[in-house]
Order: sequence, then structure tokens, then C-alpha cells
Amino acid sequence: MAARAHSELVATNAGPRRMRQTGPTALTPAEHQVATLAARGRSNEEIAGALLMPATAVEGVLTAVYRKLGVSGRLQLCEAFDVE
Repeated sequence: MAARAHSELVATNAGPRRMRQTGPTALTPAEHQVATLAARGRSNEEIAGALLMPATAVEGVLTAVYRKLGVSGRLQLCEAFDVE
């Protein structure tokens, strides 16, 4: 049934949707970099300085990271990245 649905989507040019990834593999390289620094206890300002980006951008990236990982904050982020 899945193969038929896939072929029907291709035939209509609708194209199949990508499977949604979860966990650290769902993160882009930039998100992974920001998340790793945050999990290690760096502040948004420190992360921004290290990665040469505005602190507000760091906040936005962390919001996306939290959503993708299904966590609500830095403490859970540490657990997701297995950082003590």
C-alpha cells in the first residue's frame, strides 16, 4: 500500500514528503553546534560570540532545537546530548 501511495504521489507531481526525523540526527549542522554549546553550559551571548551570530539568532535556533528534540529547556537538552 505504501509503494502504491508513493507511486501515485510521484505520478501527480505532488512528490512524497520526507519522513520526519527526531532526535539529534534531525538537527542541521548549525543547530547541532548551537545545541552542543548550550548543553555544555554556554550562555546565548557566549554562543553568539563563538559562532559570530546575533544572540537573538541563537535564541531562534535553540527554539527550533527544543521543538525538534521535544525538550523544554537546557536541562533536558543536556540529557538529550548526554552532557553532565
